[in-house]
Order: sequence, then structure tokens, then C-alpha cells
Amino acid sequence: MPESTEAAERRFGTRLVRVYPAGPSAPAVYCSDYVESGEKVIEECRRLGAPAFSLVTVSNLSWDADLSPWPHGPVVSREDDFRGLAGDYLRFLLDEVIPYADSVTGGTPSARHIAGYSMAGLFAIWSLFETKIFESAAAPSGSLWYPGFRDFFMEHDFAGKPRRVYFSIGNRETRTRNQYIRQNADIMKELSAECLRRGSESLFEENSGNHFVDSELRTAKGICWILGK
Repeated sequence: MPESTEAAERRFGTRLVRVYPAGPSAPAVYCSDYVESGEKVIEECRRLGAPAFSLVTVSNLSWDADLSPWPHGPVVSREDDFRGLAGDYLRFLLDEVIPYADSVTGGTPSARHIAGYSMAGLFAIWSLFETKIFESAAAPSGSLWYPGFRDFFMEHDFAGKPRRVYFSIGNRETRTRNQYIRQNADIMKELSAECLRRGSESLFEENSGNHFVDSELRTAKGICWILGK
């Protein structure tokens, strides 16, 4: 774990990047946040007995736009803004965030992992198809219901071979009339099984509650699992 919750931070335009360092060679977990929650995630990870890692959070995103892999019309509400800018955001992570984080930690991490809640979980899993840089990915309450993503996953190969891929969902999240969201648990189970078939370790886990509770705890559980705890 980071030795303290004090973080170095830098703004890239409107985006805020915070780095919670745990040493130059500790594994690093990159997490896109709707609202920056690094200290709370670290606290939960400590409580769960996570091994040492550096946490890098990115917040103040154009949430729907930056994290959607391709454009789509509204799904959850009329305010949805799925512009499909995930490719641009991934380049920002690779070209700007990772070098900055390495400069803060003082070295190259032993492994890089990616995690994220909700749409950030969708982005984390999608990134495995675009780059080999992340060893593992966690999608706690991830938006794997995103239209077309299940088929995309089944029809494409990972860029590399991820070591661990984690999925979780709240047991009340799919109790909805929305035709996309109500399929999310079944999609996660299918994708987790496909990860196992491809030779990656994978876990699908069910938590208590709806989509809007315990996000930090659920994120911490995913991080602990991909780190091998």
C-alpha cells in the first residue's frame, strides 16, 4: 500500500491526476474516477489486506464521452453523451498519465493494472483489446451492458494475454426494465467464462445492493483480486 494517503497531483486541462506512491518498483493501478476517491479506495484496500501498490486516479472526465468505446445514443437517460472517445482517452493515459506517474513514484512499476467503476470498468476491459501495457483489469459494477460490447469482446482477441480479469455486480443492479442493464450480470458471467477459456484467470463476484452503493469497497475488492490478494 502507499505509505501515506498524501498524493502528488497535476492537472491536464480539466482532468485531475493524483498519484499515491508506494515506491519505484511497486505495481501500479490506474483508476478512472467519476469523483476522485483515491483515499477512500486506499482505506478499503488496507482494510482488505492488499499488497503494496501505487494508485493513480484520473478524475474530472467527460464521463460518458471519454469512456465509451464507440458512439451510441442514450441508453440510461436522455442526458447520456456516448461519443466514443475512449481511444483518445487511452492515448492520454499512455502518453501523459503513465509518464507523470512514473516520475512521481521514481521508477518503473513491476506491473501495471487498470480498474474502474461503472463506465470506467467498461473502459478498463476494453483497453485490454487495445494495449498490452496492463497486466490485469478490474470492472466492479462495470457497464458491460454497453450496446455492442458483448459481441465485440467475443469476436476480438486481447492485445496481449491479461493475467487476471475481474467482474462484479450488485445483486440489485439488474432489477430494472432497461433492456440493456438488466442483462449485465449474464454478460459478465459469459465474459468471465470466455476469459478463462482464453487462458486468463477470471472472477465474477456478486455484491449486495444497487449500482450506487459501496463503490469504493467494490473497487478495492477488484484491486485486491487482480493484485493477487
